[in-house]
Amino acid sequence: MKAYGSGAIRTHDGMTLIELLVAMAIFAVMTSSMFIAFDSFQRTKEVTEANAERLKRYQYAFNIISKDLNQLNPRSVRDEFGSEKPLYAFRAESDSAIEFTRSAWNRSPFSKVHRSELQRVSYYLEDNNLMRAYWRVLDRAEDTVPTRTKLLEGVTRLSFEFHYRNDQNTPSVSVTWPPDSMITGNQPTPSLIPDREFLLLPQVVDIKLETDDMGPINRKYLVANCMVDVLKPNSGSTPQGGGCEF
Repeated sequence: MKAYGSGAIRTHDGMTLIELLVAMAIFAVMTSSMFIAFDSFQRTKEVTEANAERLKRYQYAFNIISKDLNQLNPRSVRDEFGSEKPLYAFRAESDSAIEFTRSAWNRSPFSKVHRSELQRVSYYLEDNNLMRAYWRVLDRAEDTVPTRTKLLEGVTRLSFEFHYRNDQNTPSVSVTWPPDSMITGNQPTPSLIPDREFLLLPQVVDIKLETDDMGPINRKYLVANCMVDVLKPNSGSTPQGGGCEF
């Protein structure tokens, strides 16, 4: 401050070039930090949403599978070739696909189409996709085609195991169904139920998936006791069916 005469005049020096450069540098650092934080937040949000959507797909798929297997029904069907030998109520000729009959396929009371409340369903792997197929009729004709739905993507392997009690009433596991020991022609004692082998159901269905993102996934589904006990091997004694227990 400089004084001239009786009055005082205040003067202020402006910012130097160095101060301006420092201020610009600080502003650039703050801006970069904010951009990095926002970009990180955005990427985290996208990953979280993708994982949530993927988990939703898994939950949806397993919910559909659970509803199907909880409603297993011992009803064999006729194939599209008109064979005299029916298709098993539950069949798995290999460990990578299953086909079965389920009940409780509800029909809208307003629907004009009359159909059975039983439904034929299949699960299998196709091009790394877990597929579900169902037929609109139980006993197929030559022109009957299934309706197919993709449940899960990125599934590299699908396999099944079936838990049951053999004719000695001991726990057993098979990768095909029905197992050879339960086929009528392979049993030492004839069954009291004709063609019982076509109606047999496992007690537990064990599903194993290998996925790209989640790795191995294993789910076990208990079959209603009342559907299994009626047709359980019992070495000639009268079959006993109990109430449904889950």
